Amino acid sequence: MRAVLGNALAIVPSTKKVAAPGTTLDVPLTHLNACYVRSHLDAIEVRVPGAPAADEIAYILAMSLGPRVHARLGGLRVEQIERFDGQR
Repeated sequence: MRAVLGNALAIVPSTKKVAAPGTTLDVPLTHLNACYVRSHLDAIEVRVPGAPAADEIAYILAMSLGPRVHARLGGLRVEQIERFDGQR
């Protein structure tokens, strides 16, 4: 994923859940280069009906093209990102 995206500095957010097939999953989204840019803090809801089976694991990758429509106030802004903000 990082090789395709290029200079992606932020941590890759993740969650895990043990549940029945078809359970709703919330997949976190953050900014590509700084995980605490509030305008990019969001999540996508995903459901895979009938899956995963007992011998399967579901891996879900979610990406977006920009910030939330109504960005959260305060915190680090995109124009303030510096080289090492991806890990703080």
